Amino acid sequence: MAETAPQGETAADPRFRFLSSIVGRPVRGSDGARLGTLTDLVVATGEQYPPVESLVLTGRGGRRQYQWSSVERFGDRGLTLKAGAVASTPPEQPLADRIPLVEEILDKQIVDVHDAKLVRVNDLHFLELKGQLRVAHVDVGLRGLIRRMGWEPFVDRTLRLVRPGAPYLKADHLVSWKLVQPLDQSAGKVRLEVAQRLLATLHPADLAEIMEDLGRDQRTVLLGRLDVETAAEALEEASSELAAQLLEEVPPEKAADILEEMAPDEAADVLSDLPGDTRDEVLAAMERPEAREVEALLAYPQDTAGGLMTPDRIQLAPERTVADAIGELRRRDEELPLVYEIFVADAGGRLLGICTLRDLVLHEPATRLGAIMREAPATLGVHDRLREVAAAAAKYNLVSVPVIDEAGVLQGMVTVDDILGEVLDGR
Repeated sequence: MAETAPQGETAADPRFRFLSSIVGRPVRGSDGARLGTLTDLVVATGEQYPPVESLVLTGRGGRRQYQWSSVERFGDRGLTLKAGAVASTPPEQPLADRIPLVEEILDKQIVDVHDAKLVRVNDLHFLELKGQLRVAHVDVGLRGLIRRMGWEPFVDRTLRLVRPGAPYLKADHLVSWKLVQPLDQSAGKVRLEVAQRLLATLHPADLAEIMEDLGRDQRTVLLGRLDVETAAEALEEASSELAAQLLEEVPPEKAADILEEMAPDEAADVLSDLPGDTRDEVLAAMERPEAREVEALLAYPQDTAGGLMTPDRIQLAPERTVADAIGELRRRDEELPLVYEIFVADAGGRLLGICTLRDLVLHEPATRLGAIMREAPATLGVHDRLREVAAAAAKYNLVSVPVIDEAGVLQGMVTVDDILGEVLDGR
């Protein structure tokens, strides 16, 4: 590619370049004297496709940094700086809103937010327009790795001879920069805000799967990028062992905030996998109502109905109406995202019956719940084992089963997803 002038002399047609075609090239002064070798490009964050702000070179004088505006010409043969270009010393640690691409991104694992998976960066793809370079994509394919190793011409020629239809020859595996999030380095404020916004768009199950694939340190970094609500949703989808490992790495106050956002039964599972001292610290940091709720669940073995149940439910008296039940559903929408039925209980909390959502839709708002409730097809005791829990749900084709104590007082419910999770874990 012909050399181009960054400052107003480049044709308006956009050009594309790979980092591997730029890094490692010589950097010369305006008099032609070699100053060093280009070793990194630093981009300014805050835009979807961030611009290169400065370049880092290594020469006899060590590492030096120049503003990109100091570049007179650049091309495949290297870069030439303007007369009077002023060098500075690169900072020891990257600034909050700056990313050295070779140091922080190349060869690192990143999160592809669009496909919800981990990928490794083999090269970076720039758009060059009017002398400015902007990061457009990351190359996560084999071709990017071959290009960096300098083997691309040889491999391309060979494949065209022996296998001209090879997918490798057809396209680079590029992922848009706006859809990726670096993980390996600690983030500054600007980068952290971008990460939180994008990572929060992932499904919690995808986030949990990504965490499973990461190493311990990277898991901790990823957890730190998430807001409390997103972290709680992701840890609910992860194994309790992994969730416990992650919460051990954060201060008790942060762990408590996350556990308070989790369903009580999920929080109890995680706490049961924490070491005793850590568990006590986290419980002490939790708000008292949530802590008491979780402590009650911790009293039961995990493979019993008491250990599996969630105390979160909608429980109303028989004299309450359909309108009351619908109002309660709306009021607790965020607190209870999944509701299967309304439990009807007397003043002492003893279970009388259930009303399904279908019942609420088919009856007039003024209808009393006691008039339309039906007997629960099955109930569980708090000490019933997993086999009995699964058998009751399967026999009556239930998505949730109420759990009562010896006096018939409703304690909570076990949902089919909790049963399935335990069965899949082999308990």
